[in-house]
Amino acid sequence: MAAEGWYPDPSGVRGRYRYWDGSTWSDGTTTDPAQAPPPTAKAPKPGNRGWLVALGVLALVTVIAVVLLLATSGGLPGRGTPVKEDSNSDTPTVTGWDESSTPSTTPPPPPDTSGGVWVDCPQSTGMADTRQTPGRLTAGGFSFAVQPQYVVLPSNMNGLSIAYDAQVADRRVFNGGRDTLYVSTTAIGRVAIADGFVNLSTTAQRAMECWSMTQHPVEAPVEVLIAGEPMTISGHAAWHIRWHITYTREPIVGEILDIVTVDMGAQADYLGLFWCCRPYNDPDFDAAINAAIASLAVG
Repeated sequence: MAAEGWYPDPSGVRGRYRYWDGSTWSDGTTTDPAQAPPPTAKAPKPGNRGWLVALGVLALVTVIAVVLLLATSGGLPGRGTPVKEDSNSDTPTVTGWDESSTPSTTPPPPPDTSGGVWVDCPQSTGMADTRQTPGRLTAGGFSFAVQPQYVVLPSNMNGLSIAYDAQVADRRVFNGGRDTLYVSTTAIGRVAIADGFVNLSTTAQRAMECWSMTQHPVEAPVEVLIAGEPMTISGHAAWHIRWHITYTREPIVGEILDIVTVDMGAQADYLGLFWCCRPYNDPDFDAAINAAIASLAVG
């Protein structure tokens, strides 16, 4: 379980932080976690009731004065001369009432003092659809063996925005009927070098951040199981990271997410990308995912 402290808001709002007390997120937020103390419940200040009574008396005196003024000036309904129509109501000249002007631009959020920079998940500019062979999913020469109980989906479905040529197989767990309780995904695709993805570890980290925040409910700070480990796939350099996400309001207690990136060689204009998710602490799913990762191949 993650330690107590300020963390980037799980709703994804840039530059905003929410406090994690070890079990739940706080209602309050801050834009400066380095200076903000942990949120605490505030007791009402003594003497507030006296101020409320005084304000109530003042309001009552004001109402009485207005009524007397209207009565003596003929402004009450049915008395004296009616009030003249305000002919300027539909053409206000005060700037504060000008609804046709463009509002000023919202100032940008303060810089992230944690050392990170909030940016949107990129949208891949690549386009491709590798022809598939039975039993494996392939994206431009990077492939893995489809595991039993996993069903292959049509090409480029349920992919990551960072990738293109996405090939996906998933395994669905049902709640006893036709409603899906959980979906375990295994997928492969390409990440374009033209989009700036040239480093294996950076690409893996970025893919994990985007996938965990856009397709998985983040209820607590993630636990990093593998921050990064080098691999070799068919003689090609590769990189592997693994995260654990804890849930309190989902049908499962948590998920394990894996990302693998691979250098496809000097002639390729892309990196290979494999991603998958499975329920936490489930031996059956663990065996299937480990077998899929072990079957990764280039060529």
